[in-house]
Amino acid sequence: MSCIHFLVSLEAMKPIVHPVLSPQNQFCVMSLDPETLPAIATTLIDVLFYSNSAKDGAHPTQALDCIKFFSFSLIEGYISLVMDTETQRQFPSNLLFTSSSGELWRMVRIGGQPLGFDECGIVAQISQPLADADISAYYISTFSFDHALVPEEDISSVIDMLQQQRTEPSH
Repeated sequence: MSCIHFLVSLEAMKPIVHPVLSPQNQFCVMSLDPETLPAIATTLIDVLFYSNSAKDGAHPTQALDCIKFFSFSLIEGYISLVMDTETQRQFPSNLLFTSSSGELWRMVRIGGQPLGFDECGIVAQISQPLADADISAYYISTFSFDHALVPEEDISSVIDMLQQQRTEPSH
């Protein structure tokens, strides 16, 4: 009887494996010299406060098309920007820095609905399989969702791998 109770307890402790969604658009990871902020202040304000985002009553579905995405981080004087390529077109190209390859990324959104702060291991569900497959990722957690950006050429294998992980029982 105690063995059955132990198995049930282990089953109850398994983390939730969230669905993954991937919008069809491309994203870029960039940097900006803090001294150039005044030159793009108007564009930043427009993107941050006046951009058209489909938040009103929209719920992500498995057929997630394109999403507006913009992340601005300023940490110890270093600025990181992550945005969809459509948003990138609003900025002067000579002020944004990217890798020498100009690599484009695709997004994997973790969770079909907003995630709770009390859940642990959400990023680990995606980071471990990606690390095992030697696929680079750039992670961004927001108030509602966690996101991983992966190189565009890897998106199909990443989605397949994560969908398989979701359907296979954990060992």
